[in-house]
Amino acid sequence: MPQPRSAAGRFVGLSAPALAIAYVVLTAGPVLLASFNGGPQGATVFPLLARTAGVAALAMFLMQFVTSGRFETISGRIGLDRTMGFHRLAAVGALGMLGLHIVFFLVRAGESGVAAMTRRLLGYLLRADLFTGVIATLLAVLLILTGKYLRGRLLPYQGWRLGHGAMAVALVLLGLHHAFTNARFMADPLGASALLVIALVALASLLVVYVLRPVHAFRSGFTVASARALSPSIAELVLTTNTPERFSFAAGQFAWLTIGRRHTVTDNPFSIASAPSDLPQLRFLIRNAGDMSGSASNIAPGTRVGVDGPHGSFTLREAGDGPVLLLAGGIGIAPVLSLVRTLAATGDPRPVRLIAGARSAADHVVRTEIEDLMAGHDFRAIFLTDMDDEAGCEKGTCDAGHLARIVDGLDPAAVTAFICGPPAMMETAVGLLVEAGVPPGRIVMERFDFDAGDDAVCRMVRRRFISVMALVYGATFAVALTAAL
Repeated sequence: MPQPRSAAGRFVGLSAPALAIAYVVLTAGPVLLASFNGGPQGATVFPLLARTAGVAALAMFLMQFVTSGRFETISGRIGLDRTMGFHRLAAVGALGMLGLHIVFFLVRAGESGVAAMTRRLLGYLLRADLFTGVIATLLAVLLILTGKYLRGRLLPYQGWRLGHGAMAVALVLLGLHHAFTNARFMADPLGASALLVIALVALASLLVVYVLRPVHAFRSGFTVASARALSPSIAELVLTTNTPERFSFAAGQFAWLTIGRRHTVTDNPFSIASAPSDLPQLRFLIRNAGDMSGSASNIAPGTRVGVDGPHGSFTLREAGDGPVLLLAGGIGIAPVLSLVRTLAATGDPRPVRLIAGARSAADHVVRTEIEDLMAGHDFRAIFLTDMDDEAGCEKGTCDAGHLARIVDGLDPAAVTAFICGPPAMMETAVGLLVEAGVPPGRIVMERFDFDAGDDAVCRMVRRRFISVMALVYGATFAVALTAAL
């Protein structure tokens, strides 16, 4: 499959296998190094396994800063949505490793009943020298629960994000204190040094995100050229810059926008709706989601905008040479419009098919634009609405019949399908595509919950995530058991 390149033509980011190897080395590496001359001496098997799991858990939590930092070296090839999906699944893996750290300390040969383990647990909870470890464990549980259930719900996204980051920093600082004051497994200087190196990498990622990125986001010099409402629920925001050479992107990518003179911690992600050839203008379609997006149409011209990006792998680089099928739901039309504008601008001769759904005909805000762009091309489209069948739209949601009509005459196995929309819509679309004969490997999606989605593509991606976690667990405990011999 073609790989993303930078504007200079160089490959951007590490490959998926390289990233997997790097993650396993960085999370299991401190355990391996610590096993040479440190804590294993004189330890029985269960305390040794416990210390091993604790060191690995700490390394995994430190790596969470790196996997959430929007670094193109990590996400350039696999996509930021996959990186963030792995970040959330890895958090669960780290919590599981932390749980094993506790459980193994509670188990003792010849005295492993529930009552005995409960007494030992209460004893550990009340020990002053273990206080930082206990608090770090509670923070780990709180981080994962709030990340799963509160993100963007009970708390505004920016407030949740700041709180999440602060708790994560407190967790690793307390964990490091606990490790170096209590964990005899870190007696070996090699293991301790390895853990400190990972901690420095995590600290460096924080400096990039909160100090360097705010400067870089405004470096491209974007300001608001125009802002207007296209429908009651969709606004168009057009940016412009006098230094377009400082920003390049591929059609279908997205960026985080910071409106006005604010820190980038307040930014929000939006898909780019324009084509690279449209620079120095950068166009966004923004759905009113009840937050700052609701005021997008009222932003004054000339307002400075920080642009952190581009990000994402929802691009034509992922397509083969065969037909392109585009499926968009709601505001998912934004990156699809970017792809269409690029296909039209480059005179791409391949067949292009589109199924676009919206609440009403009025929400098909770029329908005429797309039809005009693709006039004279091998192009067919079906526009669906939830509420009416006016203006040439069909009422209903995408089903097998729509898909059969739109791909009629094409070889499904040669089609590359791009899907963007609400999670439920994407899951349904993947099922329809697979049934129609489109291989899962030719289905490209932009979604940030690959760790939770229930469709063929999400399950495939999730199996890869779990395989990496299995390698970490396997390597960690293989080292511990070897050291115990």
